[in-house]
Amino acid sequence: MAAADVLPYFQLVGQVALVAGASFAGYQLWQLERNRRQAVDLQIVTGFNSHEFRTAFARIYELPLGASAEDVRSSEGMEQAATTVLMTFEMLGVLVYHRRVSLPTLDQAIGGFLRESWRRLEKWVTWKRHALPSPRFGEWYQWLFEHVPVNARREKGAYEVFRGWKA
Repeated sequence: MAAADVLPYFQLVGQVALVAGASFAGYQLWQLERNRRQAVDLQIVTGFNSHEFRTAFARIYELPLGASAEDVRSSEGMEQAATTVLMTFEMLGVLVYHRRVSLPTLDQAIGGFLRESWRRLEKWVTWKRHALPSPRFGEWYQWLFEHVPVNARREKGAYEVFRGWKA
């Protein structure tokens, strides 16, 4: 067999190898970006979960569900705690909106804090909007709460839902 007869096969193998290599490289870049994105999500969300935030949330959790604006305003330090929680979720709302943090990551990391705090502070936020007057007060906090999907898993603790999980 002459070299000229074999050359097209080598060219075909070379082209297939080139396409396969480019596809593999593209997949590796996609994986790298996905891993980077997950790391950034986690870093941002956990960065907002500071001692100050946890302390403020603990105060907010003392309020009953559906607390009135007066409940928040009458307890010493409660309005400051409410403002700390509100500002944290305001920033996270903007980051989720601009797709800097994924909503599923936020939901898994601190979605419970979001739901529980909004259920206690909604009337205070509404009152504050009228008192300032500023319809923008707590806008991203409310937006974030409204966009966190209903999660049936939240009805039970992870210890029950994921009982069968294996490492």
